[in-house]
Amino acid sequence: MLGLGAYESSSEDEAPVIAPQPKVKETPKEQPTVQQPSISQVAPVPAPAVGHPPTAAEPTGPVVGPFQPQSTPSPPPDRPRSRQSSPFSTNRALVQDLTLPPVPNLDIPPSPPGSPDPVANKKFAHFLDLKKQGTHFNEKLASSSSLKNPSLLTKLRQHVGIDEQGQYATSLPLDIWDPSALPAWGYKEELLKSQQEVRKAIEEKKAAGQRESIEFVSGGTPPGSSRGGTPSSGRGKSSLSERVPRNDVYGPYDHSYLQTSVPKTHTQSPAVTGTSVVGVKFNGGVALAADNLASYGSLARFTDVKRIRVFNESAVVGFSGDVSDMQYMDRLLNSIDIRENYSGNGNTLNAKNLHTYLSKVLYKRRSEFNPLWNHILVAGFDGDGKPFLSSADLLGTTFSAPHLATGFGAHLAIPILRRLFPEDEVPVEQITKEQAVDALKQCMKVLFYRDARSLDKYSIAVITKDGVDLKQDEKLEAQSWAFAESIKGYGTQTV
Repeated sequence: MLGLGAYESSSEDEAPVIAPQPKVKETPKEQPTVQQPSISQVAPVPAPAVGHPPTAAEPTGPVVGPFQPQSTPSPPPDRPRSRQSSPFSTNRALVQDLTLPPVPNLDIPPSPPGSPDPVANKKFAHFLDLKKQGTHFNEKLASSSSLKNPSLLTKLRQHVGIDEQGQYATSLPLDIWDPSALPAWGYKEELLKSQQEVRKAIEEKKAAGQRESIEFVSGGTPPGSSRGGTPSSGRGKSSLSERVPRNDVYGPYDHSYLQTSVPKTHTQSPAVTGTSVVGVKFNGGVALAADNLASYGSLARFTDVKRIRVFNESAVVGFSGDVSDMQYMDRLLNSIDIRENYSGNGNTLNAKNLHTYLSKVLYKRRSEFNPLWNHILVAGFDGDGKPFLSSADLLGTTFSAPHLATGFGAHLAIPILRRLFPEDEVPVEQITKEQAVDALKQCMKVLFYRDARSLDKYSIAVITKDGVDLKQDEKLEAQSWAFAESIKGYGTQTV
């Protein structure tokens, strides 16, 4: 008699039934740590061989119905253990290797061969050095009065040869932008005209709704005075509010044009002036000093006017004379400074070049019968690196010497400098910087004592190879008026 054993079903639709195996409790083994391979260690995954069908995973237990086995099929025993990794392992390794390290390197990569241009690179280095010194030329250029000139655009177009019609040219197709087919009201002249008409209509509307002002009779006029019967006394003087332009009608007052408009008349005589500027050469540089007073006639009106200007950290200009003309020349210096730094070839102007330029400006204005009422001192170094000190007056006359002075300083300070540093006994090479600075302080003290248009607060600049050391708020020390006790004035003296 046959025993009841496992037998196959005669049905073709049923899957073969495999006898369940007894479960054996295995001790879990410690898996070895698998090190993640790097890019160089990861081998490319070979393509599957053609003609070999994929091996079907065998079920590990009885299958009921059409359900698939729930457990993950085990790999065939003949395949190596290393191929058990996912097909995305290579991509994961690449992503892990390409991500930024904990401390990323964000430095700018080097320039390609042949760049940058040496000239452009030199200019960038120059501007970076100036920025470290606190000189920002973009701000200086933006605040320049030349850019506030309304006719600047017209002059620029004339310089490059662009006419009125050419300024509207573009690379766009004509169906999008055709400057030759603009309507008449699209040009600035018509727009300005319509704007003025609108403004005029608004002003007339406001004027029509305003109430007539009430005139008051002055309390100091007697009733029987003939002043009230004159024809001109029918209407009194207008009030201050009527004489001052209103911002809501005319708009706020624009002061920018004052910096760019030409003078209406030539200056016949200086109005606000500064007095002496004193300069001394020494071994390795030049020292320059000037007080901070600007006088309105004999009135000490402005006590904080700096009359020493630094040009390009290599030269210094001291001004005496009219303050308004000094401001005009200062704007010229700013324009030259900007132009030299932006469009120059790396060769900056030295003090001698600057003195030549300013002397020609003074001579040109004198030839036009419109002189600049200034006497200037230019200090610095020449092209050979030697100390340079020279003057130029309103006629364009120039003069150079080891020590110079303008204004009353030519009469009061020069004798002191000649006594301290006689040219035939003490050459410039034997004068130290400390001696030159002390001599200038003595000169400024004597000028304050004897010149009514001098002040005890002054500015002093020392120019050396290392640059310009400018101090603008120095104060005279150890002042004493004991020498004035024996001085007697004019006329009969009773003491």
